[in-house]
Amino acid sequence: MGIFRNRPTATADANYSDAAPGRHGVYGDAYVVPVADGWKNAADEGSYYVGTNAALGTPVAGHAAPALADNDDTPTKALLHIFNTGQRNIAMDYVKLQFETVNASSTSTGFTMFVDNMGQTGRTSAGTSVVPVNTNSGCSVATGAACYFGAVATSVTANLAKKIGQWTARPVIAVTEDQILFRFGQGAALNAHGVITGTTVASILVSVAPVVIAPGGNFYLCENYPSGAITAATYEFEFGFVER
Repeated sequence: MGIFRNRPTATADANYSDAAPGRHGVYGDAYVVPVADGWKNAADEGSYYVGTNAALGTPVAGHAAPALADNDDTPTKALLHIFNTGQRNIAMDYVKLQFETVNASSTSTGFTMFVDNMGQTGRTSAGTSVVPVNTNSGCSVATGAACYFGAVATSVTANLAKKIGQWTARPVIAVTEDQILFRFGQGAALNAHGVITGTTVASILVSVAPVVIAPGGNFYLCENYPSGAITAATYEFEFGFVER
């Protein structure tokens, strides 16, 4: 009997029998030597997907005035929304953003992230549909993720949204060509000596906890631009995830 996701009961050491010598964790999982590092095995089996702008040089606009109150306790104005319509869990790997137009008059550049398990999409309207592709050239298996990017309007059933990330990427207004990389589950890290104040173009790393979107669940990446108004930020973007 295979156990893949449900955590079993821990047992004492040396409590498993193998036909050949082997090692197990306390939950019965076998130690194995991976044939590749990172997500290469996932790509090899056809489980890794990437979504991008439909056309290079054609940025997508976010919300014109995403205030702090819009995306504090629950997400109402998402920038990236992913709804898991499939039967497998979706594990986020990264999200890349590049500013082509900045949000006019905003006093800082921040983001929040949420997940829920509503059993239905949390998107109510708007946004640009994004269809992620399988990175294995020989695999035609489509993703179970329904993805939208831009000025996505969302609504979450009360008490179901869980905030799993919040960070001020820049304590000032963004600069055109700024790049932000969100990395999920890679351990806590700060930006590598980059200056994030002033008007110099910055490359910013934001470390995020591991995030899993269960079947019927939603993921929301939201903008937070205090005092931002009139002109929405526009982005080139890319994101990657694994279906397991």
